[in-house]
Amino acid sequence: MSTSYDEWRTATPYNPATPPAAEAKLEAYSAALDDAVEALRQARDDEVVAEEERDAARRRAQLSPDCPPVGVFGGVRTTVAFQQAWIEERIKKEEHEYKLAKLKRQAASDHLKKLSKQGGFQQTVTSSVREAYRNTGRYGA
Repeated sequence: MSTSYDEWRTATPYNPATPPAAEAKLEAYSAALDDAVEALRQARDDEVVAEEERDAARRRAQLSPDCPPVGVFGGVRTTVAFQQAWIEERIKKEEHEYKLAKLKRQAASDHLKKLSKQGGFQQTVTSSVREAYRNTGRYGA
């Protein structure tokens, strides 16, 4: 989320009927898009780190001497499903962190898409306002 856009939006009354106001709004969307792109980049990096940490934790658990081996030992059968459940129990925290990072990346992507659409709408408004002033030949009258 763009702080600069949010600050501008609350501090500036929106009057799309003038070219300077429409252009200012368009510039605010541009700044917000830049911030959203950066937020998405950071969220992607965080997701990759969380995924790598989860996978490393899974390997550590799998290779742990405490990990139950699959097979029949002393009349007790240990299944692959039991071993997987044991591993999953050991990596709950890392799995949770990965899921959160994935959701943050998806939210950042959704925010960027929303701003892109809004910026496109604002470009249309700005073009209409500019054209209206060009056709009337007056501004500030």
